Amino acid sequence: MPEINEYTDVVQAHHSGLRYFIRSLGVQSAWVDDLAQEAFLLAYRKWDDLDKAENAGAWLRTIARNLVMNELTKTSRRQRLIDENLTTLLLDTENEGRGPGAAEDHAIRNRALIECIDGLSTRSREIIRARYFDDRNSSQIGDDLNMQSATVRKVLFHSRQLLADCLRSKAIYDAH
Repeated sequence: MPEINEYTDVVQAHHSGLRYFIRSLGVQSAWVDDLAQEAFLLAYRKWDDLDKAENAGAWLRTIARNLVMNELTKTSRRQRLIDENLTTLLLDTENEGRGPGAAEDHAIRNRALIECIDGLSTRSREIIRARYFDDRNSSQIGDDLNMQSATVRKVLFHSRQLLADCLRSKAIYDAH
């Protein structure tokens, strides 16, 4: 671990430059501070890997670049999954057509979703509603609920899993 004064000097010397570098990589402004903090935390944990404190700027930029690439990979994977699910839903809807009972099936699915959302914890419901009904990002939700944006993303991930499981169980239950 670094000496605290040496590390503090590096943070002070490179904080604004690192934030500018991260922003120049095309990161949304709401995420710049989070990624900069992650880069500094990772640098602190891996301080012994740094050969000289004079090279800290380039080293921090490399760490930040890797963090941004990881975020892009995660976002891309999430986007593919969302698109795949949306495409499947649209194809299923197209195949069902607008024949008799289509409106009733839609109402049944809506009721099932509402029941599943109501089954979540209060905090999860608040976060789900803020994200999907109010179209707020995790930073905004975190600010509103006094939570870290990473925690908001974790709650969203787990809540989506719970909702998917709940909806699957209702479809199985309804099919029998």
